[in-house]
Amino acid sequence: GLVLDKDGNKMSKRLGNAVDPFTTLAKYGPDALRWYMITNSQPWDNLKFDSEGIAEVQRKFFGTLYNTYSFFALYANIDGFSYREQEVRLNERPEIDRWILSELNTLIAEVDKAYSDYEPTQAGRLIADFVDEHLSNWYVRLSRRRFWKGDYSTDKISAYQTLYQCLHTLTKLIAPIAPFFAERLYIDLNSVTGKETQISVHLTHFPVSDGSMIDKDLEKRMEMAQLISSMVLS
Repeated sequence: GLVLDKDGNKMSKRLGNAVDPFTTLAKYGPDALRWYMITNSQPWDNLKFDSEGIAEVQRKFFGTLYNTYSFFALYANIDGFSYREQEVRLNERPEIDRWILSELNTLIAEVDKAYSDYEPTQAGRLIADFVDEHLSNWYVRLSRRRFWKGDYSTDKISAYQTLYQCLHTLTKLIAPIAPFFAERLYIDLNSVTGKETQISVHLTHFPVSDGSMIDKDLEKRMEMAQLISSMVLS
């Protein structure tokens, strides 16, 4: 399709509605621009280009993901978490950890299928929804006290491991669309834990969904809890 202005008109110098791509890249960065253009509309559809939309992507998606990482890094540094502890078994993790890991593995399967079907728009939207609705606004918000409390218990270790797994996996899921942000996030996470030997996220294998971690019944029950909370708040 064509890249149109925000009112749906064809861009031209005569109308004065053309956008300089290099100025836009310099202002917003390549990853935000790529994410906006890929997730805004399917490649075969016309795209109504609005720079405000890129700013929203910066704030809502990359800002939310960065803030989630910052929250993790702040408390992980205080407690000296570096993923040296033995992996907490799935059945020993609290329900909210099992839920987000179930959602994560469902996401991996759906994003992998979307990329394989040449549907990057769908892949990007699925990732953005997971980061905003599940990881940031629900998991981190409900787990804050687990990171705050003083004792370095199994529950706290489980919270660290779970959030790390989510962030580490997300670096690989977003890498095809946001290569630079994904690279920095991957290096910042992996340099502390050394979980992987690859020096770049782009040299790692794409995540594979673990069906044993997916609990559809738990996902449905949590979705109901989210819906009820949203209705009460509104």
